[in-house]
Amino acid sequence: MRTFDKDYKYLLANLVPRHRLSADRRKQISDAIASGDAAAMRLVSVLALEDLRQSEYFDRSRTQDENGHVILTYIRNQGSYQIRLILPADEWQTLDTTPPVDKRQPPKVSKHTTARHVAAEMPRAPEPVDTSVNILPDIIRSFSINDGRESSLNRLDRVLDAMPSWFRFAWGRLVLLEGRFGERGTNGDRVVTVPESVILENEIYQNCRRSGNTVVVDGARAKKSGISRPPRISPVEGDEVLELAVAPVVSMGEFWGVLEVWVTPEDNGPLLAQRVAIACSVIRQILENSVRLEDLTSIDKLTQVYNRAFYDKQVRIEMERATRSGTKLSLLILDIDDFRTVNNTMGHRKGDEALGAVADLIRENLRKIDIAFRYGGEEFVVLLPGTAEVEAIHTAERLRAVIAEYDRFRNQKGERYEITVSIGAAVFPDHARTEEELFSRADAALYLAKHRGKNRVEFYHPE
Repeated sequence: MRTFDKDYKYLLANLVPRHRLSADRRKQISDAIASGDAAAMRLVSVLALEDLRQSEYFDRSRTQDENGHVILTYIRNQGSYQIRLILPADEWQTLDTTPPVDKRQPPKVSKHTTARHVAAEMPRAPEPVDTSVNILPDIIRSFSINDGRESSLNRLDRVLDAMPSWFRFAWGRLVLLEGRFGERGTNGDRVVTVPESVILENEIYQNCRRSGNTVVVDGARAKKSGISRPPRISPVEGDEVLELAVAPVVSMGEFWGVLEVWVTPEDNGPLLAQRVAIACSVIRQILENSVRLEDLTSIDKLTQVYNRAFYDKQVRIEMERATRSGTKLSLLILDIDDFRTVNNTMGHRKGDEALGAVADLIRENLRKIDIAFRYGGEEFVVLLPGTAEVEAIHTAERLRAVIAEYDRFRNQKGERYEITVSIGAAVFPDHARTEEELFSRADAALYLAKHRGKNRVEFYHPE
């Protein structure tokens, strides 16, 4: 087995399989190599190797020598080489939660490692390490586990509380769009959810969103734009001393909000953009893990839209939001016409196929802020935030039409079998004051649509 004793540029360019890494990590590697900055390349090397360890491409052993440095040995699984890196022990201690290794014990090595490998180190003379190497996927994951006892927003608030010490920030705050993350937790000191209008109306936020890059401004300009100095920063470090870096937070291809980072002038060095980028990467992974884990219990397996349990929770959130913002919330109930005939004549497999097709058509013809649910059986519910009756009628008619025009559902003879839906709708607060009333009014409208011939839309109107 070979042990590589090369610089970090060689490691990133030749030894790290970039195709196994995320797009964000690949970009960080390219940027670090292009910059030629040793500290930046070392940081990305550790992060990339830890990513690969999580995917079981590498194994890692950890030892500590007598000189106060930690030796990290990454062994290629089912391969013929290993890579060794050195970090200061006190810096690694901020990353690792396992008990420290007794200095009197010899270094731990893999069963594949020989004495010649133990002697090889990379690099031989460690240079000063930038403190932005204070985060690894192990810590990210510890904050990302959704065990049902703590909301995602509260976990993010804890991360933002720790980030200043990790990345040499005076203060950090995460501003998330309500439409992306919903209200699955309580806003904290460092994590807030805001309407999209807040982002649109702020010049600094908008510059950051349009460019996709970190925007750095002085405290005076930040204050002028409406972004106030963090409340917990000492008055001695006033607006004239602090500078603000605002970075876009993009997750799963969508803009979710911005990360605000306040720094002192001495911390606004050439590596500030790198530190902010790594912080955004941490937040992105937490967002994705939180949402993915929460969705596991919220998605109907057959149709891949949200399930009844998630509807029961989300409808309260959307009604509260509509009340607070003074907007409307429309609710549609869609029921597949004569669905029992499909099951009885063609079997339950074809019935499942019909349900999946209708769910796909619903999802493909809604806005990003609209939410579809499988309520039960052949019945679906759609919530349309910020939508009054006229716009809701257009949406309901569009859904009815695209489902009726669907021509890929076939019977046993290969002939087209028409699927249609009847739709009932009601609007909060025009037609109802509670979630029970809103659903029952839309259900009454659905009954009317069925009674009047099916394949039609009816809105609730009081007698």
